[in-house]
Amino acid sequence: MKTTMKLMMMAVLMVFVMTSVHAQDPFYLYKEGCKVTFVDKNSKGKITSYSTLTVTKVQGDVNNATVTYETMVMDNKKNPVLTKPMPQTYTIQNGDVVFDAKSLVNQISEGMDVTVTGTPFKLPADTKTGDTFGDYSISIKIAAIKTNSDITEQKIVAEETVEISGHSIPCVVLENMQVSKVIGIKQTAKVKSWYGRGVGVVKVETYNKKGKLMTVREIESIEGL
Repeated sequence: MKTTMKLMMMAVLMVFVMTSVHAQDPFYLYKEGCKVTFVDKNSKGKITSYSTLTVTKVQGDVNNATVTYETMVMDNKKNPVLTKPMPQTYTIQNGDVVFDAKSLVNQISEGMDVTVTGTPFKLPADTKTGDTFGDYSISIKIAAIKTNSDITEQKIVAEETVEISGHSIPCVVLENMQVSKVIGIKQTAKVKSWYGRGVGVVKVETYNKKGKLMTVREIESIEGL
């Protein structure tokens, strides 16, 4: 039960890790039928879990649209930890992508008291190396479990092309600091994230205060791109 709840909370937080972006060549999936499989690893490279994201419906054009997708969280053997995929939506409004965080939270917390506050980060499509961004915070409460995160020192540090499943994906690399408190336990981490055009999050590396690599989340495969 503890492991399942941890994976669920991870899925909730991924809503906010994935950014709101300008819709022309967005740093997010918007092609109907596309499926991405992520793999999570610990500091020793051992696989801890998997998850999938599948775009099921796109209504509208690249500037103004509603995108529906499904997320499935799995354990390290690719066994689902949920009874069914979690439907989520985001809308593209005049070039900005806006996520409906509650569409995810409500699916994994049916019957629980859920509160979500905070302002998701917005990453412009024309961002470049050296660009910096303001701070923001996230607060999620599911029943008695409360998570708070403050994100600061955001900066684009590089532009790289990543090769995945035969695709060359142009990415920007964002670094920031995250101070989180989960079930009363405070954690400080440096996070390095690769965002690919037309794909979204490609890879995320998390380091502790001493600069030691702690976790890696990266795309294992892409279908239908």
